[in-house]
Amino acid sequence: MKIKNQFSGPEFPENPKIERHHADRFAFNLSFLTRDKKYNLEQTKTINKQVRLKLLERMYQLSQQDIVGVMNLRKEQGLEQIPETQTSVSINPEFKASKRYDECNSDDFWVFRLGKHGRVLGKINNNIFYILSIDAIFDQYDHGS
Repeated sequence: MKIKNQFSGPEFPENPKIERHHADRFAFNLSFLTRDKKYNLEQTKTINKQVRLKLLERMYQLSQQDIVGVMNLRKEQGLEQIPETQTSVSINPEFKASKRYDECNSDDFWVFRLGKHGRVLGKINNNIFYILSIDAIFDQYDHGS
């Protein structure tokens, strides 16, 4: 008995177009900084030129590599996650009203360091890092570790 095979297999174009995949990098958004002057970019004793310069430097560094790479860095160079319940960040009401808060990937804050100048707290939605607060006086969460 002979069985006839009717399977012809997949068909491929002669010259397949190969699309390059773009690495996702962070884009930083400062639109929703807290209204609390101690933790936003208004010129104060705590948010001075050194803090502003370090913030710009760190945003540049973190946007130079793909998100997966940044997430795999140690917390001193990359990001760390802090539960929102363990912070005292005053979230800009416009951030919540815009529904961006609800669209973020986690209920936690993401933090990156400005060395001895402070910490930056924000939320992440896909590749957008919403900077919500700049903690230059180290009092918005426990820095014990």
